[in-house]
Amino acid sequence: MAADNWYRNKVWDTEIEKNFEYRLKDSIGTFNQAQYVRIQATYLLESEEKTTQLGGVNLMERLLKEFPEEEFSFIFAHEQLGDYYLSTGEFQKAEKHFRVVADYYENKKSSIGTSANVDLKIAEIFLTENKTEKLEDAYRICKNYPLTEVAFNNDKFYYAELLAQICSKMHNTEEAKEFAKAAIEIYRTKEPNYIRFKSAGFPKATVSQLRILEQIVNE
Repeated sequence: MAADNWYRNKVWDTEIEKNFEYRLKDSIGTFNQAQYVRIQATYLLESEEKTTQLGGVNLMERLLKEFPEEEFSFIFAHEQLGDYYLSTGEFQKAEKHFRVVADYYENKKSSIGTSANVDLKIAEIFLTENKTEKLEDAYRICKNYPLTEVAFNNDKFYYAELLAQICSKMHNTEEAKEFAKAAIEIYRTKEPNYIRFKSAGFPKATVSQLRILEQIVNE
């Protein structure tokens, strides 16, 4: 058994949790402990089982409560919880966690330790909520977003697709078409971001996403 398997469990039960707690208590330093909790929580959040996911949520919440001084893990945990709640449609909870990360950006003038696109995720929440009064905010967030942060093709696709949908909802037809065309072109690109890691940064999209983009182009 690999030495690090104890904090990379993909299932969660009483016995596994007991072993995790024993090993966690035996580990040295809060930096390491926070990392172990976050990594284990990440594995559980990636499960298809709701009860296992909730185990991951509980560990992330524990990290926020017990290790607030461990900045890297603390901020990363907030973003991961935001991602989880965004995926489950719990938008208020997602926005709350994303706002913590956004404030961190502002105070530190740095996005190190995060995905660097949490502002776009807040805009995505506004779009998904489908509230007219928030679309202007979503548009403003995206247009003010520093394009220097959009380095990889998957990020470029996310940015273009998001703006295409926002502009379409706002009836900015021509601008929506421009971003939809850009998103489709980025999706179709075969040029890797890294020569050594050819699959890194490749955009992923569902059939539904691509269909919506095509519809926007043909409006």
